[in-house]
Amino acid sequence: MRLLPLAVILLSSLLCRQAFAGTKSVTYFTDGARVEQEVGAPGGYAEVPLPESFAPGSLRVKAPGGTVLRVELVTAEKDRRRSGELARLKERRGELLDRMAALDRREEIFSAAAKSQSGKAPRRTKANPDPVAALQQGTDFALSQMEAVLRSKRKCRSALDALEREIATAGKGVASARIWVVGSRARVSYLVRDERWTPSYDLRLSGEGRGELLMHAKLPPREKGVQCFVSRGSAAQPMAAETVRGDFPVLARYPLAVTATGDRPTARFTFAAVEAGLPPGEASLYWSGEYLGSAPFPGGGGTEFTLDR
Repeated sequence: MRLLPLAVILLSSLLCRQAFAGTKSVTYFTDGARVEQEVGAPGGYAEVPLPESFAPGSLRVKAPGGTVLRVELVTAEKDRRRSGELARLKERRGELLDRMAALDRREEIFSAAAKSQSGKAPRRTKANPDPVAALQQGTDFALSQMEAVLRSKRKCRSALDALEREIATAGKGVASARIWVVGSRARVSYLVRDERWTPSYDLRLSGEGRGELLMHAKLPPREKGVQCFVSRGSAAQPMAAETVRGDFPVLARYPLAVTATGDRPTARFTFAAVEAGLPPGEASLYWSGEYLGSAPFPGGGGTEFTLDR
């Protein structure tokens, strides 16, 4: 019987966390994306992490049924989450610098060994009846070790360069937003700069001049459970957005009137112009369901397609 109250408490806690988790959606534009998220603000306070690609000045905060009292943007240097990541990256940098110093020392040792071997005068002895071969073997060994050290140094230097870029990125910009509201919820929206949808087309031909043009939206990877929308406008001049599913949804279908192609389409053929205003993008050609290749598509004003060979 004692387990029942505990189960009730755990269930209530889970339901509360789900209620405060809120919903999240992303609207992709031709030049960026807008993220909208509802977060719980127990006690009138919420802290929302912001991505590295957050566009400064784009943050908007509402308090459904309440009032926004204060919003404070926390820089990456002062953010606990980002500062922890910076500390980890700097520790890794120290390890790589130690590794580079050790490789420098090994290079010096094997370089000196190779010079020493090449500078020795061959002397035949009872224990060393072929001194020339022995000296050559020692020189080859020292040189092979030097080559291995130089390869390791190149890899280490490349890793250091990549790490320096990570440290520079992690230490810049805004890392999170601290929000105070009257109420228990906050609705946050902001723009990100490095995510957008990319137009991609299918030219599907079936013979006798008939075909269909499909316009897809190629989307970047995103979190599970996030609602996704696509707008044909820009972030500054958005157009109506439509709900999409998957990472390669079909936005529109248009009939395609193609000049006679015979049994199979040639590498270059013409067609009647489709709807104006379609953006240019990459297109794939299909003939009776068979993929034939891809090439740039000029968009709504185009009347010719040349297949890459």
